[in-house]
Amino acid sequence: MLHFSVSTVTKFASVLAIALISILSTVSAQSQDYPNRSIRFLVPYSAGTTTDVIARLYAQKLGDLLGQNIVVDNKTGAGGNISADIAAKAAPDGYTLTFSTSATHATNPALYPNIPFDPIKDFTHIALMVAAPNMLAINPKIPANNMAELIAYAKANPGALTYISAGSGTSPHMAGELLKTLADIDIRHIPYKNITQGFSDLFAGEVSMAFYHVPVIYPHVQSGRLRALGIATTTRSPIAPEVPPISDTVKGYDLLPWWGLAGPAGLPQNVIDKLYQATTTILADPATQKRFIELGLIITPMNTKDFNAYTITELAKWTKIVKDSGATAN
Repeated sequence: MLHFSVSTVTKFASVLAIALISILSTVSAQSQDYPNRSIRFLVPYSAGTTTDVIARLYAQKLGDLLGQNIVVDNKTGAGGNISADIAAKAAPDGYTLTFSTSATHATNPALYPNIPFDPIKDFTHIALMVAAPNMLAINPKIPANNMAELIAYAKANPGALTYISAGSGTSPHMAGELLKTLADIDIRHIPYKNITQGFSDLFAGEVSMAFYHVPVIYPHVQSGRLRALGIATTTRSPIAPEVPPISDTVKGYDLLPWWGLAGPAGLPQNVIDKLYQATTTILADPATQKRFIELGLIITPMNTKDFNAYTITELAKWTKIVKDSGATAN
């Protein structure tokens, strides 16, 4: 057995304490100097998606404010879970950021078995930013001119209608599952790794319909390639005011995808404060607001405390919806 004198133990403890103080001082100094190098911004979906468009617009503005390059890094797969998992396991220093989304942090945890991260405990949800309603549009070959006719057709032809999404757990997937549950109809989910291919199949009539963000899908309605039947929130979209809410026909139907800034759990408070202040500045900028409105987005600023609470509420809400619908990741 080894024996140490009291003086030796005391000296060792003193050295350890000095080393610890030195490490903490270095970390504190680095965070106070934040940011002093490029920041990686993880995006859970592919280029061209609404999430990617928002991310690139935000990253440019954030980089200008912070004086550093914000590198957008599309890490796709597993409905956004791959990107979220990387962010959750990153060093909590503010140099790896991502989106909290209604998919990765509210629906996926209920939809995917053995998800590799905790959507609440493993993240700092810094600021809620924007939300965007979906529009339901169908291929014109489908014999329906409104929601009532679509539901009647679905009941008469169970399993015949299909709808596309950018992956399991995304808002288009959940929009279909919510309609399936509330309208008591049998429609089939067809996920795509590349949503562009999904739209190509929709235009060709290989699939029946899509729930997608208004500014993305509405131009195809205006061109006649698709027919719009409803908006997925309880109010009409200013971009397409002639399209009624789905809830006018299907009571209780309401779905609003959202995006917010997030980082791994344990971010230093001064880093959180700097990112939150920069984000609120961006959301208050008239030029940014104009661009977001053009994209069909609703600006929904929320601070860190409220955003964390909102994420918990959304997770509980969508866990119930997923369970009630019997939705699975496919």
